[in-house]
Amino acid sequence: MSPSTQSERFILAVDDDPDVRATIKRVLERDLHHIIEAPDGQSALRLAREHRPDVIILDVSLPDINGFELCTMLRGMPFVNDTPILFLSVHQNAQAVARALDCGGDDYMRKPFATRELTARVRALLRRTAPRVPGKIAVLQFVPDKTAVIVDGRTVTLTPTEFALLKYLCEHPDEHHSAITLLENLWKYPPKGGDTALVRNHIRNLRRKIEPDPEHPAIIVSAHGRGYAIGATVDYRGSVPAR
Repeated sequence: MSPSTQSERFILAVDDDPDVRATIKRVLERDLHHIIEAPDGQSALRLAREHRPDVIILDVSLPDINGFELCTMLRGMPFVNDTPILFLSVHQNAQAVARALDCGGDDYMRKPFATRELTARVRALLRRTAPRVPGKIAVLQFVPDKTAVIVDGRTVTLTPTEFALLKYLCEHPDEHHSAITLLENLWKYPPKGGDTALVRNHIRNLRRKIEPDPEHPAIIVSAHGRGYAIGATVDYRGSVPAR
């Protein structure tokens, strides 16, 4: 696939060396990709959550989080758990390669790398994924001292229970929550107590209020066997703590 026929893809480059990030940016921008840069693991987690990149290029040696551990954390995040991850590392041994793949990596390149090979490997990873749809991620803002949220500029009034449920999901953005765990953690039912229909009904009501298309939810999303997660960017205002 030639660069001229590719749609723009978002690529997160995680490396503490600014020269390496600059090289990645220069090379991949030739294919019309948008490059997001992170110098450490914490920045990578935040940017992955905000931008949901199509590919993550990840250095093994980072100043705060081991690259292997960071990969495991990324694999546990909604919307990033299936994102292709390409490791970059100065380590030449088979053990490092095996560990990178075992923790969730899709490919491994040794530093220093040939720019042509980097481009080819990124193209191969992108062929496995559907292009992201830019501009479709909703923004939620909590209204201070009210049970209301602003969804892409539209104020929505919620019941106290709906507000508490949405707030809880937003406070744990990198997790899926089953109906059972929501009953235990939010409604404070004992283990295996309560009726999961209660959660489903409140989720349905929330979606009717905040989703542009409740039949095809994009803000409160669900994964079979895993539960519910937030598919929006959350801009906290007021008493809800930023995470």
